[in-house]
Amino acid sequence: MPKSNVLRLPLSLKITWQDLLDEFILVKEAEGRSARTIHDYRFHIERFFNRFPHALESYTSLRQSVLKYFTEKASPSTRNKRLAHLKAFFSWCAKEGYIPANPAEGIKRAKEDITNIRHVSLEEVKKLLQQPDKKTYTGLRDYCLMLVQIDTGVRPGELLQVRGSDLSLESREIRIRPEVAKTRIGRTLIITPFTAQQIARFLRIRPEHWGDDVPLFASENGITLNENDWAKRVRQYCKKAGVKVTPYGLRHTFAIEFLKAGGDPFSLQRILGHTDLTMTRRYVRLSQDDIKEVHEKASPVQKLQQMGKRAPRKLSGGGK
Repeated sequence: MPKSNVLRLPLSLKITWQDLLDEFILVKEAEGRSARTIHDYRFHIERFFNRFPHALESYTSLRQSVLKYFTEKASPSTRNKRLAHLKAFFSWCAKEGYIPANPAEGIKRAKEDITNIRHVSLEEVKKLLQQPDKKTYTGLRDYCLMLVQIDTGVRPGELLQVRGSDLSLESREIRIRPEVAKTRIGRTLIITPFTAQQIARFLRIRPEHWGDDVPLFASENGITLNENDWAKRVRQYCKKAGVKVTPYGLRHTFAIEFLKAGGDPFSLQRILGHTDLTMTRRYVRLSQDDIKEVHEKASPVQKLQQMGKRAPRKLSGGGK
């Protein structure tokens, strides 16, 4: 049955895309979605309508606008993010009767290249950890933040909202509360004795009068660090260390090293807080590529071939 070319919008109310977006955001907030998720929904939906401000004139116009939008050049990862957010929004619009159908239906995800997973060697991580001035509050805080990330693979946005009550040094656990978890599913992370020791050292200089509403790794003024500020600080340390990695790169490095050390994908999925194995498989593929490279260098057969290519020790023809 052909779709109507007329949008089911109450014309007397003159509903705009901004009105629909505001209502959609309220629904997502009522569902308990994280602040980061809400921000991403608003960002991607606003971006589309700023690009096509008259898309809602008719369903045909809307469908054509969506198709044009996804012909624009973008990385596979960016394209997939845009698609996921717009599909969710238009699916809600169709369910509520504002539009006849989801105009993004049938548009497929792009195949993402695993090379966008940025990780670094442990040697580079060691150089990075040497940069913060651990004699200062901010330096020791930053050192602990990086240490926890490389120890647990926690998302930076989750770690920056951890409270003192979420930490148990005795059991060496950090709890990610459901309301701050990206997936809204809480989980408990295990830290090594060394990381616990460094956090205990940090707690000795952290103001005792700060209440539990102040994040564990807050700024000097007791304000929550945002992800952008944290990323800037990591970039500064990277510049001094001569390495290149982001806060999410530390998460990726944990995942790769976990698998290379024999960790299984299902455990990694739970630790990283993935809702399914889709993302986890990308780390598995990348770690397998690393193993192949190591195998090619370390294989006895490879060494035997190199031995066969060596120059002879004695020259022919009787020369001395």
